[in-house]
Amino acid sequence: MSNVLVLRTSVNGDHSFSNQLIDQFIAKTKAKWPEVQIVDRDLDANPVPMLNKETTPAIRAGVAETEAQHQAIALSDELIAELKNADYIVLGLPRYNFTAPATFKSYVDYVARPRVTFKYDENGPQGLLPNVPVFAFVTSGGEYEGTEFDTMSSWVKQVLGFVGLNNVDLIHVEGLAYKAEEAIAKASAKIDEILK
Repeated sequence: MSNVLVLRTSVNGDHSFSNQLIDQFIAKTKAKWPEVQIVDRDLDANPVPMLNKETTPAIRAGVAETEAQHQAIALSDELIAELKNADYIVLGLPRYNFTAPATFKSYVDYVARPRVTFKYDENGPQGLLPNVPVFAFVTSGGEYEGTEFDTMSSWVKQVLGFVGLNNVDLIHVEGLAYKAEEAIAKASAKIDEILK
């Protein structure tokens, strides 16, 4: 393991369960591979702007006529470069109102770029990013995995697969509102299993 990209999306900083699990993952990774390089991107501390009528043509078609469009393309290029350089991706995804944080949706909008991270051919969409492993900590106060209410998991896998990231391990850390200690212990064991 040489390069790890960390994506944090929680609004709760150090109090976030997903951030705490990411911190565990990083600490255990560094203990096993001291030379590992970590790129730690906090989408709450440094949010990706929402697309608008000016920046959408920049991301979708490379239009670079205004300063805002130049900035949008530059940010998108930076985010995509991080993805391309990663050997592993570690993602924190708390469930807010039954879906992923808005910060993650904005991030996706900037990295899903036609002819850069995906293309269409006669077989449909083809992802262009390297298919590296993604470990996503999906945290929630309730329990949703495997139920009809878990629409988030399928969307996360679909959108990551769309850009070529098909090796996604969703680590559900649920019931945090009433059995946090048990849920965190189970997730910690999963981290140990991944890194053994």
